[in-house]
Amino acid sequence: MSRPSNNFFKLEMLLLKIIKQQDCYGYQITQLLAKLSNDKIQVKEGTLYPILYRLVDEGYISDQKVLVGKRLTRVHYHIESKGEE
Repeated sequence: MSRPSNNFFKLEMLLLKIIKQQDCYGYQITQLLAKLSNDKIQVKEGTLYPILYRLVDEGYISDQKVLVGKRLTRVHYHIESKGEE
């Protein structure tokens, strides 16, 4: 019997690769994934954020709230040394 594909693992690696290139916020990551894959990879925020939260909890990335304008706050994600490994 063949082993099932682990799509979360693949997506985690893609997210780490994107965040390694530049600090990003969630929506920006979804747009970069779509652009870099010629729209073949479309990830909704409902799928993305649990993975980002887990990567933060495990120390692969860190998050920082950034005030944009007077009221809008975005959470930017930054790669940590553990995530670069």
